[in-house]
Amino acid sequence: MRFIRPLVYSVMAVAIGTGGFLLTTKQVNGSTQAGAAVQPTAYIESNEVSASFKIGGRVTEILVKEGDTVKKGQVLARLQSTELEAKVAQAKAAVALAQGKIAEAQGATATAQAKKAQAIAGVTATADAADQQIAQAEAAVKAAQAKVDGLRNGARPEEKKQAEIQLQATKEVFALAEQNLKRMQAMLAEGLVAQADVDKVNVSYQEAKTKYELAQQQYNLAQQGPREEEIRAAEAQLEQAKAALGLAQAGREQVAVREGDVAAANAAIQQAQGAVQSAGSAEQQAKAAQAEAEAYQSYTELIAPSDGVILAQGAQPGELVGSGFPVFTIQATDGHWARFYMTETSLAGLKNGDRVKLKLIATGQELEGKIQSIAAAPDFAVKKATQTAGETDVRSFGVKVELPQLPEAAAIGMTLQWNGKTEG
Repeated sequence: MRFIRPLVYSVMAVAIGTGGFLLTTKQVNGSTQAGAAVQPTAYIESNEVSASFKIGGRVTEILVKEGDTVKKGQVLARLQSTELEAKVAQAKAAVALAQGKIAEAQGATATAQAKKAQAIAGVTATADAADQQIAQAEAAVKAAQAKVDGLRNGARPEEKKQAEIQLQATKEVFALAEQNLKRMQAMLAEGLVAQADVDKVNVSYQEAKTKYELAQQQYNLAQQGPREEEIRAAEAQLEQAKAALGLAQAGREQVAVREGDVAAANAAIQQAQGAVQSAGSAEQQAKAAQAEAEAYQSYTELIAPSDGVILAQGAQPGELVGSGFPVFTIQATDGHWARFYMTETSLAGLKNGDRVKLKLIATGQELEGKIQSIAAAPDFAVKKATQTAGETDVRSFGVKVELPQLPEAAAIGMTLQWNGKTEG
């Protein structure tokens, strides 16, 4: 019996030691497994873009508000465009004027060519040449008649409308300048402003007045039509063309035209062709000015640069904004990404272009991302060294991951969990 008791005690000691060892081992393994299960998280993000006008001006319309979803190309706001509309109308009027000069120069070319044909017909002294001379003279009569008819009809309706628009625009500017001058003069009388300030406003008033008076003159000219002397000159050209036709018809059998007449006709043709080229250059310049004015007019509309959601609004109707001022901040709905902060010990084997497995914490759904970039420098230390010999700081690096396809339930700001690199 005395031998059994020590044996029992020995067995109990071994059992207790074994249990303690197993418990300690389990705790250590549990701690190790828990540490291995820790995975970094990040938030779903996307790019923010600013929407701003290319030119400065006064805001007249705000068409969206914070929280609205917008599409690329959608009009978000507008600036006041009265002055630019007047410039467009003025540019169109300049184009029409240049085109009129081209037509006039082309008519002169046709007349000169008709005279040349008439001279050549006289030199060749042939019946066929005489017939051609008559045909050219008839063409000159038609051209001259068309010019006379055009002058008698006066300015076209669109030209009159353009002159009216320009007159109204300059009238409004003049009225505003006059009000400003009167207000400044009243403030000067009360001693609220200096004479120099009034003089500056007066200069603007005089400029507005001059432009208004010039617009009135242009409007009156458009309403009155061409000058009487222009009509008489055109009628004289018509009579001259008719006379040339009569001479051609009467001189069918006459062939006494000098060679000098042909040379003179050639010179007239060259001169008329030069006028056509000059008028064509003027037309191109006028069209360029029109295109520029229309481009600036288009800048009065603020267009959404991308699909997204309005995050912030920086201006209200009636406010003056400068070129490039961020009127809206837009959260883009494409190009999603997340930035994970990985310890330097976890970067081994990772490179740009690698596919990684992620999990949406809110729903548990799994998705795939692609490493876009790994930071070249660390951001912060995730573990500081202690006094234990051999320990060092452990630092973190930012890893940006593209998210090409998100679940429908995913939203900006939701949390993603890193589940490791995709194999294969």
